Amino acid sequence: MGVIKKRAILLTTLVVVAATAPAVSVADEKLEGNVVGTNLTLCHPRPTGGGCEGTLTLEMKTSGTAQQVAIKVIADTIIKKGQDYLFLPATQGSAVVVSYVTDKGQKVAKSIDVVGPAR
Repeated sequence: MGVIKKRAILLTTLVVVAATAPAVSVADEKLEGNVVGTNLTLCHPRPTGGGCEGTLTLEMKTSGTAQQVAIKVIADTIIKKGQDYLFLPATQGSAVVVSYVTDKGQKVAKSIDVVGPAR
């Protein structure tokens, strides 16, 4: 089999695989606000951060109106204040920036950065 024919087969295979792969959102979005509630459902802390699961309720002010958003926290979510790792309940009453993805219509936190006291 010639080199050109092998490349054509490889290219065709790549196109078919790309066309049949499920669409995945890889872009993280960000929300900033105050943590008004946390619910810890499971926690197995890891030395490199993460390990806790639950939900975080974030309150944001949009055009002068307070809006609350529930965000799912999974074991792979890294929660930090500066260089220190935190447990989910330690974010209560803090101003945070949450990087998240939307999975099946639900916001899922990838990282939570505590930026100071609630504003």
